[in-house]
Amino acid sequence: MNRYRDAMEHCAPPPELESRLREAVLSAEPTPQARPAVFRPKGFVRKAALAAVLIVLLTVSAGAVVVANWDAILASRFGAWAASTPMGQAAFQEVHVTSVCDDVTLTVRQALVSEKSLYLILDYHLPDTVDRAAVQQADSSPSSDHMIVPVPVDYYLTGDFSWEDLKAADQDKWADIDWADFLSYCHYTGITGNALAEDCISHYTSGSSGEVASQGYAPESHTLTYLCSITAKDGDLDFTAQPLTLLVLPPVLRVNGVDTAVTDHPAILTFQPEAISQTLTGSWQEDGRAIQVSVSPFSLSVEASGGTPYRKIGELRADTALVFRDGTVQPVSAPTSGLTGGGSRGGEGGTYTSASFTSQFQDLLDVGQVAAVRVGDVEIPLE
Repeated sequence: MNRYRDAMEHCAPPPELESRLREAVLSAEPTPQARPAVFRPKGFVRKAALAAVLIVLLTVSAGAVVVANWDAILASRFGAWAASTPMGQAAFQEVHVTSVCDDVTLTVRQALVSEKSLYLILDYHLPDTVDRAAVQQADSSPSSDHMIVPVPVDYYLTGDFSWEDLKAADQDKWADIDWADFLSYCHYTGITGNALAEDCISHYTSGSSGEVASQGYAPESHTLTYLCSITAKDGDLDFTAQPLTLLVLPPVLRVNGVDTAVTDHPAILTFQPEAISQTLTGSWQEDGRAIQVSVSPFSLSVEASGGTPYRKIGELRADTALVFRDGTVQPVSAPTSGLTGGGSRGGEGGTYTSASFTSQFQDLLDVGQVAAVRVGDVEIPLE
């Protein structure tokens, strides 16, 4: 963290940063085509805060740079300079929401937010009954026989949901679940796509896929830390439209190849994701075919229907490119990683009649420089 701060103190802002930050602030107001305005004081405060950052930036002495106070985990994922970009400023959220779930405490520290993607730092404070030395040894061991298996995390758009709600509804079910056994807990969460999931919040919209990356164990606070990333699979899903609930299953401590869950229940935390909108969308329709695209600083989504020439979802991504305002065309397979998607076929082994995919950008994308998305021979302007 100190190296990151030292580096930022000696960074000079690029010449165009003033105009780009000004554009990001001014573009925060909803367009006439946006969904009906809803009075959301927190969102207003975030816009005012970003405006304040701009004012400070324009009045500090030459050579100084004001940036959002990104945790080193976010800086490591996207690069230290990303915090000072307009995209990084508009997406950043200081969350610091904590949920006490009996012997477990969850905290979301910070998040990077768009309507379709989230990155968040999650702390899992372990029960006092869990041996610290065993956890530290497992965390530092290079052997797969000694490790902490990352926590499974599910995400739900609940409106709001508390630990007390979950415990009152589901506590009787937990005694029959071995939380160290995937096959035992998967039916509870519906992680396999089981429509008969037993947890009490499975009926809320999920429609997202996520990854959990361990950031290590802090023995002094007895806390495991994770970087969680979430991407919307449903084209209509908006993470900023309502509170988001994380259902976090127990981490598993593996010692000499034997797995033991650290506790006998899941944990839950709800917070409201907030960001200044940076998502661009576009659509095309002709002769019964349709394509919809969505681009944010974090990810790109494409949905094609009415017939496609593709036999694999990867072929759709390989046929998709970003068209920049300077005329540059870049296949999305270069700047993106990860691929989630699916579709329907006209017959076994045939081409997809409809197909969709979402991929994450390896670095923050300056969406202000992107004019269109090209899918095959169709170029779709963004707005």
